[in-house]
Amino acid sequence: MHTAAHVPATFQPAPRIAISLRLSRADDASTSLDVQRKACHASIELAGFDPSTAVEFIDDGVSGATPLADREGMSELMAYQPTHVWAWKLDRYSRSVREFLQLVEWAETPNKRVVLATADGSLNTGTPGGRLIALILVALAEWERQMMTERILAAHKERREQGRWISGNAPFPFKTVREHAKAPAYLDADSAMVPLVIKAVGVLLADGGNLANSSKDLPIGRQQWKKLLSGVVLRGWRKFKGELVVQDDGVTPVQFAPAVLDAVTYARVQQKLKELARPETDAPRSDAPFLAGYMRCGKCKTGHFNGGQSSRKKPLYKCENGCGSIMADIVTPMVADAFRENFGTERLMRAVHTGGVDHSAALEDLEASRQRIVTAIALVGGPALEDLTAKLTETNATIERLSAEHAPEVTTTYEPTGSMLFEAWDGADQDRRRTMLTEHGLRVTVAPAKAAKTAAGRVTIEWGVKPEEKPKRTRKPHRLAVPTESAPRELPAAA
Repeated sequence: MHTAAHVPATFQPAPRIAISLRLSRADDASTSLDVQRKACHASIELAGFDPSTAVEFIDDGVSGATPLADREGMSELMAYQPTHVWAWKLDRYSRSVREFLQLVEWAETPNKRVVLATADGSLNTGTPGGRLIALILVALAEWERQMMTERILAAHKERREQGRWISGNAPFPFKTVREHAKAPAYLDADSAMVPLVIKAVGVLLADGGNLANSSKDLPIGRQQWKKLLSGVVLRGWRKFKGELVVQDDGVTPVQFAPAVLDAVTYARVQQKLKELARPETDAPRSDAPFLAGYMRCGKCKTGHFNGGQSSRKKPLYKCENGCGSIMADIVTPMVADAFRENFGTERLMRAVHTGGVDHSAALEDLEASRQRIVTAIALVGGPALEDLTAKLTETNATIERLSAEHAPEVTTTYEPTGSMLFEAWDGADQDRRRTMLTEHGLRVTVAPAKAAKTAAGRVTIEWGVKPEEKPKRTRKPHRLAVPTESAPRELPAAA
């Protein structure tokens, strides 16, 4: 008697269950990892599996818009090769349709067939209908994310137009103020810091002022000071993505804080920063010798003369290409004498700044008021017409007066003082003297020692040479006539 052959049951491998946990922010208790974990465990048990065998893969502090490949937890989950994946809700997988489609494509790879499910029952890709519903829900999640982003951007734009401070620390030298704990934040002047800034600006604009000596009493460094001066913060304005934040007219800046500098002072500061700016190749070090950056070698034509010391420890200048050297006590007096001879009798000029009166906002309001009055005149009669006509006349007069005063651009003119340039030279420090030499385009060329009988004969001094140009001998050395017009030099306002 033959018995039927025993047919073994089909082998069913043990399920490999993975749980995908994602959290964007740690301060939201309603979507915490524990809440997600408990919901997934309950759903896994309801599906007939043991939740204790599930392996968790966590992306903490990761946005739903982040690509799957950039999520560490999701990358590890895919490498784990599970048979089932659970997440709390659909948006825990992704808030992007494209990214979710990539996840579904990975899950439906032939011979793999990973089931994607959610604890709330909205997703189960084990059925065609579940996959279709999943795509629809992910599309809605992406739309919601885009709408949320637009709402946030619109809210921030509205706050900027209102002059409100949105978030973060207040920029120096301001502070944030609120009427009460939940009221909007605005910027106000810090009474302890603003006087320091005003004093520092005065030092900067004074004769010999620079970024170093003007920032020494400030709680910020020299580079921060330069950035503050060159920006618009001290006008009480702000920039967003490199553009000035303006009102609806597209012109008038939004006033975020009280102005520390008026238009005239701000323009003077910008001009001062331009004057202080030097090409890095020509900027002498703080410990550089007096004529560093002005001396060139007459032999190799390209070498600069840098500072050094002789065998007797005396200062000298030597060609960087090794062509030769010359003692500092020979060249320095020659340059000083040449400067006094050629420019010493020039009058020192004082800068006079005019303008900086901006009535654009007031003029705009008055023009709008005038248009309303004109419209009302066409609709009324009797005594009301006389009142409106008088109001129109008054408004027109105010517009005419403010228009005459309106001069937002700052104009700088120069007027002579009672001082001579040689007096300013005698009272200036080394840095200020170097600035005066730069203003007059000094160039010193040193010939080889064999080219002259005396050391002084090796030196050629020229003026009016631009840093980018080669020296041009248009005048005889040491015999320059006093120019009838010269580049004015600015004095501090108090001088």
